Amino acid sequence: MNNSRVSPEVRQKLETKLQIMTQAMVSGDPATVASIYADDALLTDLKDSRVEGREAIDRHWLNLSRFLDWQLLPLETGGDAETPYQKLHSIAHLSRKEKTYIDEGYCFVVWKQGPDGEYRIYIDIYHPLQFGPIE
Repeated sequence: MNNSRVSPEVRQKLETKLQIMTQAMVSGDPATVASIYADDALLTDLKDSRVEGREAIDRHWLNLSRFLDWQLLPLETGGDAETPYQKLHSIAHLSRKEKTYIDEGYCFVVWKQGPDGEYRIYIDIYHPLQFGPIE
C-alpha cells in the first residue's frame, strides 16, 4: 500500500537508502548503516530495547554480529515528503559463534529530511518475529 503524498522520487530515495544499509551490513561496514540514522534517532522494540542518539546508534550497529545477507522489503510507504514512513519486512542471516542465525521481523521507520536534503531514519520500531539458529 502506498500513500500518494509520497512521490515516486522520494520512494526511490528511501529504497536506495535501504539498499545502502543492507549492502553495507553484509560487506562488514556497520558504520555506514549507523550513518543512515539521524543524530537524534530512536531505535526501539517498544519493550526492553531503547537506543537513542548518535553515540548509542553507532554503538548498537557496531556491536552486531556480521550479517551474511539482509533484506529490507518495503511493504508500505506513506506520510509526506518531509517525514515519510515505511513498514518493512526485515530478514537477516548472521554468523554468531560459528552458527548461522535468522533474525526476522517488521520495522516501522519514520524518515526525516535534513537541511542537506538527505533522508535519515528518525524513528525505527522493530517487532521481532523470529530469532534463532538455523538447523
